[in-house]
Formats: sequence, C-alpha cells, structure tokens
Amino acid sequence: MDSRRTAKDEAILTSVAESIGATLGTIAAKAGSVQKVLTKKVAGAKPRVRRAVKDAKAMVKKRVNARGSRARKIRAAGRTSRRSRKKA
Repeated sequence: MDSRRTAKDEAILTSVAESIGATLGTIAAKAGSVQKVLTKKVAGAKPRVRRAVKDAKAMVKKRVNARGSRARKIRAAGRTSRRSRKKA
C-alpha cells in the first residue's frame, strides 16, 4: 500500500516538474525572440537612435552600481557601529 502511494506521488511530482520545465522553456524562447528582434531594430537604426540606446543602458548600469555602493556603505556603517559597541 505504501509503495503504491509513493509511486503515485512520484508520478505527480514528475508531471509537475515537466509542466514547469515546459513553461520555462516557452518563456525563454519568447524572451530570446524579443531580444533578437530588438537587436535587429537597433542595429538597423540611425546612429542617433543607437547612441540613445547605448546611453540608456549606461544609465541603468550606473544606477544599479550606485544602489550597490549605497548598500555596501550602509553595511559597512553597521559593521563599524557594532565593532564600537563590542569595544565599549
């Protein structure tokens, strides 16, 4: 009885895993095709458009790095205050 239930559970888990894998594959394929289309549009665009896209990417990267440095500063400040509390 227990082995029959285990087999049934395994079959259900396998089915769910296959469904999740298929869904993720579909999403990845769609994302890849969108990226391909956008890359072609930007490559065939006028230089002004390409420059604007490049500047936008740089701005996003700069903001992400700024967020990271802000978080590092906050963590470092927390560490120093903890150290000063330990010494006291």
